[in-house]
Amino acid sequence: MHTKKVTLSDILTGERRHVIPVYQRMYSWTKKDWQALWTDIQALTEEADKGYEHFLGPIIVDQNTLPYDIEQYLVIDGQQRLATLSMILCALRNLARRRKLKALELSINSYLSFNTTRGDVEYKLILRSQDRETFVKVIEDRIGSDDNKEQLVKTFKFFMTEIRRDLPDDEENAFNYLNDLFSTLKTRLKMVSISLESNDDPTKIYESMNSTGTKLLVSDLIRNYVLMHIPVNDQAFAQSAFFNKEWEPFEQQFTDSITEKLDNRELEDFYYRYLINKRGYFAKRLVYAAYKKEMQAYTAKHRPSVDNYHSLRILAADQSRYAQYYRRIVHPQYEHDSLLREAFERFGMLDATTAIPFVMSLYARYENASSAAHINKSTFLAMLNAMESFVIRRSLLRLRTRGYGLDFAQASDEASDLESLYKFFAKREWPNDAEVIEILMSFPIYRREPKKTRLILTELEKNYGHKEMVDLSDPKKIQIEHIMPQQPTKEWDETLGADALSIRKKYLDAIGNLTLSGYNSELAARSFADKKREYQKHGSGSHLELNTFVLSQETWTEREILQRAKQMAAQFVKIWRRPELN
Repeated sequence: MHTKKVTLSDILTGERRHVIPVYQRMYSWTKKDWQALWTDIQALTEEADKGYEHFLGPIIVDQNTLPYDIEQYLVIDGQQRLATLSMILCALRNLARRRKLKALELSINSYLSFNTTRGDVEYKLILRSQDRETFVKVIEDRIGSDDNKEQLVKTFKFFMTEIRRDLPDDEENAFNYLNDLFSTLKTRLKMVSISLESNDDPTKIYESMNSTGTKLLVSDLIRNYVLMHIPVNDQAFAQSAFFNKEWEPFEQQFTDSITEKLDNRELEDFYYRYLINKRGYFAKRLVYAAYKKEMQAYTAKHRPSVDNYHSLRILAADQSRYAQYYRRIVHPQYEHDSLLREAFERFGMLDATTAIPFVMSLYARYENASSAAHINKSTFLAMLNAMESFVIRRSLLRLRTRGYGLDFAQASDEASDLESLYKFFAKREWPNDAEVIEILMSFPIYRREPKKTRLILTELEKNYGHKEMVDLSDPKKIQIEHIMPQQPTKEWDETLGADALSIRKKYLDAIGNLTLSGYNSELAARSFADKKREYQKHGSGSHLELNTFVLSQETWTEREILQRAKQMAAQFVKIWRRPELN
């Protein structure tokens, strides 16, 4: 590396470009950052000692110039500062133009662009594609009302307001004020320029930045790592082409539908689940290291037949395919097949995210009809049901969940068909029917597993197969109801008898005392007779079969709760089967 103390004048004068590579983040500075910089600039401008300087930080660049081309540098670090300083220059130039200070306007503009010998206009700073159009609009002074939400436009307008606030009215003092600010920007803001040499690895720079201050997200590190491995020849073009055609469409699958911004947390989670599929189970904190190993293995595997650029295209396509699976599994509304969508909705209520890699691997086998490992839809659904049964039965018996990540990663490798999956789970303490039926009598499932409680009650209701099924999808309309209420009353204590306290403690949150209702808030602690009348209305109108047994009872005591629990448990073990294996 070559290190040198520089000014903005050193960076932005002459016919040279500083290019923000496509793997960089978008511009993200906010008012807090602008205000801090503006305070420093004001203090420096007002300082009587003109030899006084202010250090802004490092700028790391990698020269990437082709023969006979304009001198060009890729900006590895420092793009936020350079973009912000360019917005200040635009504000100064526009105010000089409005005051008809032509010479000052032209001088400032020379820090923003230059004319080539062909007469073309080249910009001194080239931002990555998402920010580039807005940046050019500000430089060319053609911002429209539709651009006001852009962060760069907000930056520009902030500095326009701050500079204009103290701008004198008369021409001479206006010139002095604007020129003093321009001089401060040009020569008194210092940076350390770190130029990479041919044997320096830019990816190592990023990794060191992540441990010494500028915190990059895992998704940033991965994007940087991949794009920096695009072949060096015509790198800027190749990186842009790869990013626009291969990488950005992959990342866009993780755009938040409300904020329209990349959901980096979900993208990182996808990488983790995807890599478990490829490399086996590992700790989530090692996602970046695991990705590097996977990419190296991928490019090595394909290098005999294709170059590095095309092997990375293959990798991006594979990631994009698995991203579709992940998206449908985690957000079932994107699944077009109704049976799979229902299965993924149940999976969401199962609260077993460690099984996502396993489900993704099944989806890949289902979709790839030409693969020797292909499974049809019925097998896919049956294997999902086996996984559900394994998780939900074990949760009832409070068996350990630690190690599920490894279990499901191994299941992806070892369970080639439904029978082998049954055997795999059976070797890992998959509770049998008798154990499940016994525990369901009194297990406080609502208190211990509220999400699974709704799943169980919903599937039990569906299992009755009523022709006019009530819509159970909206938890605000159909809620979990305690038949024996959560809040004790004198009337209920009298109904339960002398052992009311122990009955309440033992069965309040057990499956036999739980149902679904659209009148949960209205029913609350009302008497059993009142509840039956409401259940009758709801039952005859919406056909909630879960309440049929309740409506046939004259009272609600330990005996009725246990009778209903036995019926529900018998249905439970049919829905979530655990075959008896030899």
